[in-house]
Amino acid sequence: MTKKDDTINLSDKKVKFWTDEINEETAEKKRDLERELEKKVDEDIGNKVLSFMKELKLDKLYKDHETNCKSLDDFLNQKDLKEQRLKDKKVESAKTFIDVYNRQAKIHGWSKMYDHDQDIEDLDRHIKDVCRTEYFNELKKSTPEGKLLQKIDGKRKAMLRALNQPRLKFKEVDFNAAMSNGFNSIGIEYKPIDIKNANETIN
Repeated sequence: MTKKDDTINLSDKKVKFWTDEINEETAEKKRDLERELEKKVDEDIGNKVLSFMKELKLDKLYKDHETNCKSLDDFLNQKDLKEQRLKDKKVESAKTFIDVYNRQAKIHGWSKMYDHDQDIEDLDRHIKDVCRTEYFNELKKSTPEGKLLQKIDGKRKAMLRALNQPRLKFKEVDFNAAMSNGFNSIGIEYKPIDIKNANETIN
């Protein structure tokens, strides 16, 4: 609306309209100019950073840190390479050990080892178990205790075989005598039992 003194009063709607118009027109131009400035920044930023750090007396400190970072990266790269080489050697030595052992295991009837058993603890545990069994069997053949153990096993089998004969008949006195002889021969004291009472208790 225009007053008589040629001044204009804008309504709220008119104010909003022109506000939006101004913002829209300037925004597009600003975007174009900002894009140009960003291009110039991208072109010169490398040199500007160097001079900027120099002004702040950060250039030497930056170089020191850059050197330290590179040294660490080089070390870690070498470390990774060395670690991989050592892992490869570990796998290879484990495989060789397992292959040789498994050939012997096949001959002697031992439990075999597998390729995933690569840690020294795995090898040690398996070999120790096999060695323990072999040593135990060796002692069974070479010591008085071992020989008696074998004798007990043999006598036990014979007694059980005789006991399980079909239609077995015997007299109580003969049975107790046979049991006593069997046990006494392997160093076990046998006390005769009443066969009839024992059978009644079992039944």
